Amino acid sequence: MKIKEIIATLQALAPERYAAPWDNSGIQLAGTRHQARRLAVCLDPLPEQLALAVEWDADFVLSHHPLYMKPTAPVTDGPYLRALRTLLPSGAWLYAAHTSLDSSPRGTACWLGDELGLEDRQVLEPGNQFDSVSVSFFLQEDLDGDLADELADLDGVFGVAQEGTGEVRILCHGAAWENVRARLDRALDQGGMERTAYFRTRLAAPCETVGFGESGRLPGKLPYEQFTALLGGLVGRDQWNEIGPRPENVRRVAYLPGSGASALDAALRSGADVFITGDVKYHAALDAVQAGLHVLDVGHFCLEEEMMRRFAGRLEQELEGVEIRFLPGVDPLQSRVAR
Repeated sequence: MKIKEIIATLQALAPERYAAPWDNSGIQLAGTRHQARRLAVCLDPLPEQLALAVEWDADFVLSHHPLYMKPTAPVTDGPYLRALRTLLPSGAWLYAAHTSLDSSPRGTACWLGDELGLEDRQVLEPGNQFDSVSVSFFLQEDLDGDLADELADLDGVFGVAQEGTGEVRILCHGAAWENVRARLDRALDQGGMERTAYFRTRLAAPCETVGFGESGRLPGKLPYEQFTALLGGLVGRDQWNEIGPRPENVRRVAYLPGSGASALDAALRSGADVFITGDVKYHAALDAVQAGLHVLDVGHFCLEEEMMRRFAGRLEQELEGVEIRFLPGVDPLQSRVAR
């Protein structure tokens, strides 16, 4: 499969426009290979993970966490330089689906909500909001059916239609229009077709809001101990940090994979009986206790490792002819019982 086809699939499953402004989702390292037979998936692009991918002869590596947040000169020894030294000679590509995947609605970042069977699911911490636009123009010729289908399949496009009068109308997210326009202009220029100016109208609906985490209701109320036993089996943990007063029963749950301390207020507003996340620091924990919010800090690693394992499974379905391998990681935070 062509590398550009793999990137297009990743951008459809985890659109880069969903990423947080501070993030670096997308291509981390442009390789020299044009085709891919093997794609490796991991949580962190650590040198040892990349070495395993190279040993397997992966043409493309997908990680969740970026190799860097801002471009850095590779002049200091460390994981960044060692990662480059590992991957560059192989010609493989490196791509990160970070907050673009975290905020993808009903994506694998929502795996815990799926397993818990949550109902009435809502975005916990809203992030980007995308308005829609209607774009119209006139063509004297009929719009090619294959081109119309291609445009309709682009990320953020709701529909493409041409009226009998020759008017072509495209409905899409405002943020997606420039990509749609570039593809349309190239096709019309290549076909020698003339068009009128684009007439763009901003629409109040449909409007899409994406963000981080979810809140929702369990199918039925569960006693606290029964709920935590269920959770422990799902995340593969038999211990975690517990914060705030325990509820007697659990019905409404909020969760945010990765680092979720910033969403404590959002979890409180959602009316959650339990908030599941990772990386809660001391003063945030104090705030949760004072607010009466019960938080289970199960760790950053376990929630996102499972997310990427499931994303690898999704790619097996989407990328026909490409062998997918998930490279398990190791939680850097290990518990020890002092004796």
